Amino acid sequence: MRPLILDMPNGRELIDELDSATGQMMSLSVEHIGSSKWLEATARQQQAFTNWREYLHRMADWRIRVDAMKVA
Repeated sequence: MRPLILDMPNGRELIDELDSATGQMMSLSVEHIGSSKWLEATARQQQAFTNWREYLHRMADWRIRVDAMKVA
């Protein structure tokens, strides 16, 4: 039986963001490589890819990674 995961991100939104971010990066001309526009676009694309990959890992093993709580 699958656990109920209420705080799971929406996979469709994540892949749409990855597509959009990749499209933005690919739309820049070669003259923009290394510029602030390029760095912003690549950072957005890398973050979108990271979010998508984490989503896939969660879906594959049905677990949510939980960071250890810091207790004072």
